[in-house]
Amino acid sequence: MGIIDKVRKVLDTVWEIPVTYKEGMRVPARIIATEKLVREMDAAVYQQISNVATLPGITRYAFCMPDGHSGCGFPIGGVAAMDGH
Repeated sequence: MGIIDKVRKVLDTVWEIPVTYKEGMRVPARIIATEKLVREMDAAVYQQISNVATLPGITRYAFCMPDGHSGCGFPIGGVAAMDGH
């Protein structure tokens, strides 16, 4: 079973990795892409975006855009909003 089996389709181009995927996730991670792109993403993208979802202060979701590919800890094409309070 791969990560794709744990990703839930929310809309045709919105996929969600639940907070139960990795210990410490504060919010779900969402990937904005077609199913074809989601299936072709490197496994490192899933690990990195779920790591982003563990960051203190993150709000609502960690996002990965359709051009997502692995970076140095934070996926290229990743987006996150933090609450500074």
